[in-house]
Amino acid sequence: AVVSTQSTGENIREVKTVPDFKISGVLDRAICDIEQPLQGSVTVEHSAKPVKSIELQLVRVETCGCAEGYAKDATEIQNIQIADGDVMRNIAIPIHMVFPRLFTCITTATNNFKIEYEVNIVIVLQDDHLITENFPIKLYRPRK
Repeated sequence: AVVSTQSTGENIREVKTVPDFKISGVLDRAICDIEQPLQGSVTVEHSAKPVKSIELQLVRVETCGCAEGYAKDATEIQNIQIADGDVMRNIAIPIHMVFPRLFTCITTATNNFKIEYEVNIVIVLQDDHLITENFPIKLYRPRK
């Protein structure tokens, strides 16, 4: 379970400009069977400003490298809006994301090349403040 508050935000430069909030959630796993949906929930416990929307993003991170250095490229491959408008407080909002077959493969890492994935949970407030939490995940394909 993860709890995000105004004081725990990683990218906050000026705390006084960010509205007070407390959001908690859980993802059922971080090592995922690519053939099974990722599930969990997110709960807005408190927010001084109304919520505009809650989104779930799947991001593919590709890293290529050689003796000169590494190049990293992150691509959003799926975005699911799981809530629209000011949600009720203290109600678990379910997360259910099927991995898109054409844009995902297993997590891969070699000396010069990596394909990794991240899930972002993005809460947009009415005043357009963005609250984002990032979760690295690993995808695998089960043997049959």
